[in-house]
Amino acid sequence: MKRVITFLLALVLSLSLFVGCSGTSTEDISTQDQQEAKDSGLESHKIGVATYNIKDAQIMMFKEYLDGYIKECFPDVSFLYSDGLSGSEDLMDFLSLCAENGVEGVMVFGSYDLQKEVEFCAEHGMYMIRPSATSSDADFEAVASNPYYVGEIGPGTELEYQTGVSMTQAMAKEGETYLIFSSGAAEGNEMHRLRTLGILDTLQELYGVEFEQSSEELAVVSEPTTVETDGLTFTIFPGYLERKENSDAAADLAASGEYTTILSTVPVSPIKDTLEALDIHCGTIDCFSEDNYYGFRNGTISYVAGKYQSEIGPGFAALYNAVTGNAEMFRENGRAFRLEQGFWTAESREEYDEMYSLARSVSVNAYNYEDLYGVIRSMTPDADFEDLKALAEGYSYEDCVERRSVD
Repeated sequence: MKRVITFLLALVLSLSLFVGCSGTSTEDISTQDQQEAKDSGLESHKIGVATYNIKDAQIMMFKEYLDGYIKECFPDVSFLYSDGLSGSEDLMDFLSLCAENGVEGVMVFGSYDLQKEVEFCAEHGMYMIRPSATSSDADFEAVASNPYYVGEIGPGTELEYQTGVSMTQAMAKEGETYLIFSSGAAEGNEMHRLRTLGILDTLQELYGVEFEQSSEELAVVSEPTTVETDGLTFTIFPGYLERKENSDAAADLAASGEYTTILSTVPVSPIKDTLEALDIHCGTIDCFSEDNYYGFRNGTISYVAGKYQSEIGPGFAALYNAVTGNAEMFRENGRAFRLEQGFWTAESREEYDEMYSLARSVSVNAYNYEDLYGVIRSMTPDADFEDLKALAEGYSYEDCVERRSVD
């Protein structure tokens, strides 16, 4: 029976290839896909997607890929999304909802207590993956041996830190004053902490100064903090910008006229209307969103280190392997994996335009169906962990262009 199901799935997915997996996402198509899976006799798989903010540009971008492309190419899959999660309690409530609705695997973007979350998933037979994230070494080690924790794909500690370094090196100039958005660094977000740390260390190096407080201490301040020393002035503003009280305060600071340059560890979309009216340079660690596309055009944005729409493709493939009975074959020495997948970087409108077409395409994806087919065991019987690793870590713009140029 398993061979018959596998054959049917291969047939359904192959037919999807012939129609191009075009990605025209509508409710009718989604319903039709699920009906086709049911009619074919395939076992359906429900996957939960825990998002910190369903309206965030990066999350919306990932959702477009999952709903508009993955669901067409994998008609046996459906997704259950959270609306938004503001803390650990919200995430645990969503995981409970997933368990109640027969979810087999969960994609978690923002974690608050990784060990608690993974233990809950294991207790309810749900696999968990962080498909675009960086956990601290301590958090990862606490769950790496749990068979229900698939792993995580993301920049990792070195790349997160280096991304803050590179943005600051590109943006910092003598005579500038800086407004640094550290976002969730003070609330345990390891990605934001590492990016902020990279910014602060680089400012010290470029200006040849030493702060009274260490970079490590400043990176996690929980209140706006201004530092003035030997020709260098900057303010660190903590807090998630999607929260209105934070975006209002951040906009007021940006409009104060005291700063020439913004270095942001997160999207600045929540204050884009304010920024458009200012003569201020802005670098952001974000994604290849439409907001940033127009930001380069109107002069609001000067630098983007960003993720792109299909970047979560390998994470989906890894979770799909797990829910289809192949979890053990995609572990690294019997443990959850950590795979490196960083950012594309644009320092000009021309660079952004060139990358944007591939980053947001619904028909020619940086990670397309054939890529994922090759690392899914039920579709490619000899696929193994090394294949998944090579695909996930072939994330650069040049890698993706090369893959598509040989299609």
